[in-house]
Amino acid sequence: MTAKDIKTIQEGFEQDKRDYWTIREELLPKLKGKWVAVHKGNVVAVGDDMISIMDKALSEDGYAYVNKLGEEDKIIIKSRRIEFAYDQSYSPTPIPIVTATFYNFDQSRSKRCSNAIPDTGADLSCLPIVDCHPIDLFRFPYYSGISYAFGGGTRQTTFYGGNVEIDGRVYRAIIEPVLELERLIGRDVLNQCKVTFDGPGGITSFAED
Repeated sequence: MTAKDIKTIQEGFEQDKRDYWTIREELLPKLKGKWVAVHKGNVVAVGDDMISIMDKALSEDGYAYVNKLGEEDKIIIKSRRIEFAYDQSYSPTPIPIVTATFYNFDQSRSKRCSNAIPDTGADLSCLPIVDCHPIDLFRFPYYSGISYAFGGGTRQTTFYGGNVEIDGRVYRAIIEPVLELERLIGRDVLNQCKVTFDGPGGITSFAED
């Protein structure tokens, strides 16, 4: 994807964002508290959580603006760190590491990583920007909001529709491109499966919910 293509998609996404705020007041009486996706001036998907409406929201052009109606100011995406005992070389305390494949939304491109961190403290998944370009993640902007980053402080950012494959199973994901180099699998993915952290045994296991 060229820089021009990314710019065109981002401009369309920003227009969807403006359209959302234009029609917000008329949507509030019926849809307050719901996650709403707007594309080309129309509501294209409504649901109780961000993941459940992703397929419908991104099906037309690969992007749509999504927000939680009436609670826009309350949503802050956190990337906290909770550490478990598996990779004994990690400092200051051991941490679980899994092999995972990160895909863009339509699964046309991917990157396999042997050092992804399942992080129950991360609201959404995170992928270094250097990994995002090769998988064309920027084709699928989905949500624009505030992120509370690893090192503290907040930043305005865009989150993208994607997928994460673990042990042969593919899960929908909402991915934040980050400057940091760590790859996090957040609760957007972890909540779709049963995860067991066996510290003494040094094993992280995944099972479908």
